Parts: sequence; structure tokens; C-alpha cells
Amino acid sequence: MSDLVIGLEIIIASIISIIVISNPVSTSAIFIALTKGMTSAERRTVAAKSIRYSVGILLFFSLTGLLVFELFGFGIGAFRIAGGVLLFSTAVGMLHPKDSGSEAEERSKDIALIPLSIPFTAGPGTIVTVVVLMSEAMNRFGGTTTLGAMSVLGVYIGIFVTIFVSFRMMINSERIDRFLGEGGRNVITRLMGLLVMAISIQFVINGIKDILPEFAQVLRDSGMLM
Repeated sequence: MSDLVIGLEIIIASIISIIVISNPVSTSAIFIALTKGMTSAERRTVAAKSIRYSVGILLFFSLTGLLVFELFGFGIGAFRIAGGVLLFSTAVGMLHPKDSGSEAEERSKDIALIPLSIPFTAGPGTIVTVVVLMSEAMNRFGGTTTLGAMSVLGVYIGIFVTIFVSFRMMINSERIDRFLGEGGRNVITRLMGLLVMAISIQFVINGIKDILPEFAQVLRDSGMLM
């Protein structure tokens, strides 16, 4: 099998991995719930801001992810736990919504970054996927080889395909919103709140699982654990 064929397979696998982990469908559902009461223009503005944040975050970690984690001395487990805590706070707000104009305006400023970009579109899972794929591209194939170059290309294509799909899903969510009506929106908001709360708890659980081996090793080294 030629390097070109293998490289194309790697690109396709990278695109699928990033888009599946990012889950634009889920982000779209959350977008509907969080933008309740906003105008079409406000929703489009929030979606555009979220996409800009997500592009910046994913490109940043694709270039410097491993270096940043090593520099600050934390692993992905800590990142998952932090994301879970932020997400839990969002879930509480969705389960107990407040619809005053000033609060809706403030919410429109906040949700583009958290939670639409972090931890959904550019969440811990997506960031880890991007960092791991870039690491494999450089370490396994070598950045200067054909396979290495195609692997790196696959990561960036995967990022931009995911971002494009997420944006289209968010801006078209208004049609779904009109179909649901006010009663449907209220139901969706609370159901999504429960879902987001479950996701946030799972993020924390996964983060704890990630750091437990390191914590156990520290205890063994200190003689507190045999």
C-alpha cells in the first residue's frame, strides 16, 4: 500500500475522530437551550464568537498542547475536572432559567466561550484528540515525511471540518427552535440541563480516573501506601 493511500486513510481517520469527539449535534442542542429568548442576529453572533474561540483554542493546542501541559505541570485529568466543574455550573443555570433582559444580554456574552467553545466544541476530549493526533504525526511518522505531513494535514482538516459543521448546526438550530415553540423550548432546556449535568459529572469522574494512578504513585513514594 502506497504512502499516499495510507496518508489519505490517516486524514479520513483524523477527521472522523475529531468530529465525533466534538459532537456538533450535541452542541447544537445545547445552543438551542442556552440561546432561548435571543433574536436571530444575537444567536448568529453567539455562534460566530463561539466558532472563533474554538478555532483559536484548537489551533493553539495543536501547536503547543504537549508543551503547555508539561510547562504548567498538569495532565488532561486536571483539565477534564476543571471542564466538568464549569459545565456543572452551566447545567444548574439551565435547570433554573432566568429570563430577564439584562440577564439574557449578559448570558449572550458568556456562553460563546463557556460552554459552547469550552467544554463542548473545543472541550477536553477534542483537545486531547488533537494533541494526541499531532503527537503521533510527529513522533510516529516524522513531521518531514510524506505520512507525517499528511497526518498533520489531517488534523487541521479535521479541526476546520468540525468547526464548519458545528457552525452550520448552530445557525440552523433556529428552525428547530421555531418548530418546538415556547413549551418545547422549556422542555428541551431542562432535558439538556440534565444531560449537561450528567456530562459534567462524567468529565469529573474521568478526570479523577486519570489522576488516580499518579496520586497512588505519590502515596507509594511517600510510604503512605504499600
